[in-house]
Amino acid sequence: MRDVLADDEGRGRHVAVFNVPMHGHVIPTLAVVQELVDRGHRVSYAVTAEFAEDVRAVGAVPVLYDAPEVGEAPEDMAEGVTGAVVVNVAALPQLEEAFGQDVPDVVLSDVYAWAGPLLAARWGVPAVQLAPTHIPYDGLVKEFFGLDDIAQIPGFPELAGALEQFGVPGGVHALTLAPPRTIAFFPRSFQRLPETVGAGEAHWVGPAISDRSFQGRWHRPEGDKPVLYVSLGSQFNRRPEFYRSCLQAFEGLGWHVVMSVGAEVAAAGLGSVGDGFEVHASVPQLDVLACASVFVTHGGMGSLMEALSLGVPVVVVPQMAEQRVNAGQVEQLGVGRHLPREQATAQALREAVQAVAEDQRIADAVAGLRRQISEAGGAAAAADVVEKVLADTPMVTG
Repeated sequence: MRDVLADDEGRGRHVAVFNVPMHGHVIPTLAVVQELVDRGHRVSYAVTAEFAEDVRAVGAVPVLYDAPEVGEAPEDMAEGVTGAVVVNVAALPQLEEAFGQDVPDVVLSDVYAWAGPLLAARWGVPAVQLAPTHIPYDGLVKEFFGLDDIAQIPGFPELAGALEQFGVPGGVHALTLAPPRTIAFFPRSFQRLPETVGAGEAHWVGPAISDRSFQGRWHRPEGDKPVLYVSLGSQFNRRPEFYRSCLQAFEGLGWHVVMSVGAEVAAAGLGSVGDGFEVHASVPQLDVLACASVFVTHGGMGSLMEALSLGVPVVVVPQMAEQRVNAGQVEQLGVGRHLPREQATAQALREAVQAVAEDQRIADAVAGLRRQISEAGGAAAAADVVEKVLADTPMVTG
């Protein structure tokens, strides 16, 4: 369904963005959309109704599709990607009908939003991948999915059939491992094995962060206590035992602790909560990070980049394979600690946070990466890439 907002003004060029219904994939794109709109382009954004208001807030027009209910994100990434195949296959006919004759000049699509490149092929327009995670490198399939060949992921035969139907060459290997152009929302230094990234153009622009006031506001309480922020993100937050370990770990240490625990855990409660703790279903993350001295995180790329762009060191407690790769990069770059989930006792959490807070080498490394993130260009650099593609592409008529 196409939104009824003024989407036919004809300003600039028409950019279509495709995404999957996950916060960690939609949120990193919003600043780029805002930048493109501010430059006079018309942006249509294909996503589910859950994110329609977020898309409208940055000036884009939602093009909505209904997605099958896939439940909580699985820790097994191959299973998760299979769910993404189901979402894309269901979305394709809906989106083809919704766009109709309003063909975009360029398609931007998330790494798991394959409806984007499929429709781009049918329309004969260029496609640019938006990567909130590592661009494919040697060993990614094994490290992320535990497989020898990405074609072994359940659901990929169905995706291969859609590729053939839409005339996309190269099959699932080219689609997933060799995108022609990629904009990655982190600096090149955080890329796993960047010297092995060989597919097409790669542009590491760093995190694209814009105003998030539509998510609400958080204000630091009075007093001089350092702020410690704890969050496992939006997908893997049903972990009451972990949050109780945090309550035990940080009691009496002199921190003001802000914990984002998800709606389910917040509704059930965590029992007795001591002074100096805030426990919320969710918080405006940028507001809290702007005041934080340390961040205990699951290690999602978006959360890591937001923290490091604000100079906050991290303790990473990964919940799945991709986050373990990110935790490895955190340790390699010296910007925090990796605490494996099975080792995250109250004592280990306390010791890790104290060590990160007191280590000047970590502080120096964070400051250095923060400078790299700033120099990468963010949303403006991403929009430059898109406009370069548009400059080389005839305007779609019809």
